[in-house]
Amino acid sequence: MSASWNADHLVTVQSNNLDRYKKNFLQQAVCELRFPTLMELGESRPPSVLVNALRKEYPHLELANEFTIGPGASSTGANNSHIFRSAKLNWTISIKESALSIETSSYSGFPTMRSKILQAVEAAKEVIDTDFFTRIGLRYINIIESGDEPVTSWINPALVQTLLNGPFKSVSEYAGRLHLSADDGGCLLQHGIRYKQNANKSSPILPDYTIDIDAYRNTVSIADTESAIDKLHEQAFALFDWALAEPARKFLTS
Repeated sequence: MSASWNADHLVTVQSNNLDRYKKNFLQQAVCELRFPTLMELGESRPPSVLVNALRKEYPHLELANEFTIGPGASSTGANNSHIFRSAKLNWTISIKESALSIETSSYSGFPTMRSKILQAVEAAKEVIDTDFFTRIGLRYINIIESGDEPVTSWINPALVQTLLNGPFKSVSEYAGRLHLSADDGGCLLQHGIRYKQNANKSSPILPDYTIDIDAYRNTVSIADTESAIDKLHEQAFALFDWALAEPARKFLTS
């Protein structure tokens, strides 16, 4: 039986296009799984169990230092993060004292993302020494490029109404933030125009549009990880698909 959370019902719209698009706008996809702090993971050497489990698919191993600066000069601390990168450097698994994350810049579809997440969880289960995650988050950062068309025509008018009908010209910044929350999780939508460098000075600069969605659940048992990831993806996609207008959907299916 699939696990459920109150936060599953925060987005009431549903999409008939779940995992049907042939293309995507994704610039980055990240899954972060937080767990009760384990100080040993902050040491300079990564757990050998994890190295052995991941080394064939993630042969590049790095050590990163994260610095925390408190109110006083003497309140500075450093934590180590162990980073495993795939052979093509397009997939990354990292683990630190309180979090495991899986990240990609070459998202090809949810089945692959799901498989990579579950593989990382399986490899880390013994290392993190817990039977639950304090938080699981799935984040999709989409950059929508509409070519020569105004990018606002590719976005749900409910998000860009001010730009469509407002008495404004030469808008250099436009952004919005919508946070839905329940006692056991939530969903965050951040969106707005994004200008990029224009190599051709004679042509006008047309902005792209960012749709950044982070769906999360709190206190998830490891046994329910798979179910939680599926629910997060379904919710994030429904919100993403709602944020689009028909020209964007047509592009994704062509």
